[in-house]
Formats: sequence, C-alpha cells, structure tokens
Amino acid sequence: MLTHSSFWRSLYRLIHIYAGIFIAPFILVAAFTGLLYAITPQLEQAIYKNVLYVEPLNQAQYKLSQQIEAAKQVMPTSAQIIEVRPAPSADQTTRVIFSDPIHHFTSEAVFIDPFTLKAKGHLAVYGTSGVLPFRTTLDQLHSNLLLGKWGRFYSELAASWLAILTLTGLYNWWKRRQNLKIRQTQKNKLLRWHSTLGLFLFPLLLFIAITGLTWSEWAGDNIRVARQWLNWQTPTLATSLQTDHLPTVMHHEHHEMPHSENLNLNIVSGEYDKALSIAKVHGIDAAQIQIKPPTSGNQAWTVAEIQRKWPTQADSIAINMEQHKVIDQIAFKDYSLVAKLTRWGVDAHIGILFGWINQLVLALYALALCIMIIYAYKAAFKNSNLKLMTTHFVGQSLFIWKRATGQQKVLLMLAGIVLGLSLPVFGFSILLTLFILAIRKYIPSKP
Repeated sequence: MLTHSSFWRSLYRLIHIYAGIFIAPFILVAAFTGLLYAITPQLEQAIYKNVLYVEPLNQAQYKLSQQIEAAKQVMPTSAQIIEVRPAPSADQTTRVIFSDPIHHFTSEAVFIDPFTLKAKGHLAVYGTSGVLPFRTTLDQLHSNLLLGKWGRFYSELAASWLAILTLTGLYNWWKRRQNLKIRQTQKNKLLRWHSTLGLFLFPLLLFIAITGLTWSEWAGDNIRVARQWLNWQTPTLATSLQTDHLPTVMHHEHHEMPHSENLNLNIVSGEYDKALSIAKVHGIDAAQIQIKPPTSGNQAWTVAEIQRKWPTQADSIAINMEQHKVIDQIAFKDYSLVAKLTRWGVDAHIGILFGWINQLVLALYALALCIMIIYAYKAAFKNSNLKLMTTHFVGQSLFIWKRATGQQKVLLMLAGIVLGLSLPVFGFSILLTLFILAIRKYIPSKP
C-alpha cells in the first residue's frame, strides 16, 4: 500500500508523463496554429491594403449616410445592413456590413473611401475585431482545424489538459530537481531544458489554458453558466422598446421570420448620422465604433466602442431613434472586475490588447512551447518506444490503483468527476483511458 505522499507523487508523475505523450500532439498543433495567427495581423493588412486604406485628401469626409448609400449601390437590393463601422482614422475606409440569406452571405463588408465615396472592394469579415478572410482561415485552423464544430474537440482537449500538465509538471520538477542536476545523462539534460522552459512559461501556460477554455465549445458553456450564476457576466444593453402599440402578430413574425420584419423597418441612411451624433454627445468617442440598426420594430439602435487595444474602450448605448433618446448606457469602467478581466484576457489571448508587444510575447510563447514539447518527446523516446510506453502506462496505472487506500480512491474519483463535468472533453478523454485500461486488464493480450 502506498503512503499518502507517495501515492500522489506517483499519480502526478504518471499523469504528466503519459498524458503528456498522448495529448502533447494536440497542444503542439494548437501552439503552432496559434503562432501563425499571432504573427499575421500586419501581413493581413498588407494583403488587403487596397481595401483597408485610402489617400487622405485635403477636404472634409462625406457624411456617413452618403457613404452608406454608396455601399448599397454595390450590394444586391435584398442585402440588409447589419452593422456600420465608420473610418477609424483619416487614412482608413468605412466598413458597411451586410447580410443576405438569399445570396448566402451573413457578414460581408463593403469598404468605402470616405473622401471619394468609391467602393474599394468587399470582403467577408469575422468577429468584433473584424478580421478578414486570411486570418479568419488561420483562426478556424487554430480553433477547429477547418473541420467545423466537431473540430473544436481538438483545441478544447489541448486547453483542458494544458493547465493540468502545467501544474503536474511543476510538482514533478520540484520533487526531482536535485536528481536532474546530479545525474548528468543525456535524457536528464533534455528534461532540464524541458523544465526550464516550463518554469519560464508557467504563468503564460496557465493564462492561455484558462482564457482558451472561456470560449471553447463545451467547457465554455459551463464557464458561462458559472459566471451567470455568480453574477460575473459581462453586462448587456437593454434594447427592448415599449411594445404596447405594436400588433401581436409582429411578435410572432419576429421569432419566425426575422428577416421579413427587417425589410419593413424602412431604415433610411440619415438615421446613421443621427445615431452617431447622439452617441458622441453621450461619450462614445473611441476611434473604433460600430453602429447596429434594429432588426425588429421593438428594438433600439445600438452604438458601441470596439477598441480592444489598451486602454480598452467598450462603452455602449441603446437609442430609441423615434424619440432620439438614449434608453440604456453601459460604461466599461462600471464592469465588474471579473467582466473586465475576461475582456482583457480574451483580447490578450488573441494578441490585440497590447499591440505588437502582445503579438511578440504570444509568438515567443508558442515557439517556446513547441520546443519544450520536442525536448519532452526526445527524452521520452530516448530509451523507449510507443508500444513499450503504452504497456508501461497500463501497468503503472493498475499498480497505483491497486495499492491506493480507499480514501485515496474516493478522492481521486471525486476529483475526476468534478473535472470531467466541468471540462467535458477532458472527462471524455478520461473515460476513454479507463476503457482502454479495462480492456488491457480483463482481456488478456495475445502472446
């Protein structure tokens, strides 16, 4: 029977070595694709410079409404404006973003020169940061390997295990640090490099794992529920208008045929000028803003700051355009601490919070993590192979379990259940491992 300390020491070592061997490929792919995403904002701007940038002229820019009318000339009459982003600087274009289910696009931006009203081009855009097709592809490669929803399994598996491998790695290094120094073998030299990089990256490893999980497919849902239960969620604007004067049938149309109601709103381009003017009066003064028209007759207009680079500007207002009155306003300074940390964490994770410095840190982190994994693999397979390691993993797992006390088994099962329910993909990987162990234990292998 193992003592309390030796049980946990053996378990953490088993987890770090063997989970690392089988999970590290997923982490390696996530790190490499993340590296590509982190280093390419400037490349994307260079690729699309003809639509993103203009030559500033010594004259006033045209009204936003006139720019919108110019954008409408480019798109089919069935396309509906879902968002407008005025030019953030004198040398950039205005984005008028359309959706059109008839022509099968949901977020197509027309780029308008605010000085000449010339349409510079149109491209699909993605997310609040407004990334363009090149980086959208890299983003999807990082998150789901271009495989859609089920491809997100790989990235969530990597993020779920990354924090666990980081913590068990720190524990193992602490327990074995003297031995690594005394025994000057080639394997130990590789492990020392692995450990040194791990210690240096320790805060970033945990940060990337936690922030990555916040928008993962399944664990992300659990995090959102927990934040809501603890009242830690990001505040949202109240955009509903008084609807007593609206016929009941319109409510049904909103739920069943949202696009048909939008067609009957008769939004005119001049309302965007008014929304922008009202927003500026109420303190919406960031260079980067987005204006969203209502999608139904009982919904307000919204104007929001979308400056994610430090210092973050994320104030927003909801406007009753009929009365030219602000019905709700949220200031970023009034966010809860957790909501602010979530916003900053996500923006830092994707490399926009601190500009090029943020990109450089992420790029160095991703590159170091790839090297760290390679060192670990070279050490692991120095005197072994995958078949022997799999056999050893099964034997060690069964050995540790058989010699554990009842209390240790209960604690281990409780920890597994809590983590498995909180991190479903992690839980699935544990169940798959237990299934393999059961097969190896109860079904004898062929001689």
